[in-house]
Amino acid sequence: MSMDIELVAQTRTKSGKGPARALRRNEMVPAVLYGPKAETVSLSVPRQRLERLLRDMGEESKLLRLTVEGDGTAEMKQVLIREVQVHPVRRRFLHVDFYEVPLDHPIVVEVPVELLGEPVGVKKGGTLNLIQRMLSVRCLPGEIPEKVQVDVSKLDIGSSIQVEQLRTIVPFELTDDGGMAVVNVVAPEGAGKEDAEAAEE
Repeated sequence: MSMDIELVAQTRTKSGKGPARALRRNEMVPAVLYGPKAETVSLSVPRQRLERLLRDMGEESKLLRLTVEGDGTAEMKQVLIREVQVHPVRRRFLHVDFYEVPLDHPIVVEVPVELLGEPVGVKKGGTLNLIQRMLSVRCLPGEIPEKVQVDVSKLDIGSSIQVEQLRTIVPFELTDDGGMAVVNVVAPEGAGKEDAEAAEE
């Protein structure tokens, strides 16, 4: 995982709606930084840089290097973006929450699923369904995987892969319920409907 994602933030002393609006007029977004070992600090970050960063990051939980500048000092923090509030109409950023991550503590993050291979069942006419696009992974902040790869080539019609089966394959800890289905192959529309109904009776 590359650690080249950087953002510079300024500490801010004034809080409340007026100063927050003034910040936004100056293309800055109000933010807070908090964490298990840190006091909550009010910050502001440049809007365009944040926008570009979020676009580049996509949905993955990625660690950022946040440089906090204030009173002539600059301090580097490892953070995750926990929440971004966006104006419902104007689609502009209202507020960002940064979570400071102690590097020696495991955290739980959402990681996207990537499917590998063509299922046997699809070759027979079945349809592949990705049920869980993201899975929860518990790991150290410096070891967040970019994706959870799932080999679906052996999946037949009517079969699924559950979290439990992935636990033995992936090199990191999955925290979702073991019985949760991640992906399955279903029969073609209309085919086998009578069988399914008969089985349910």
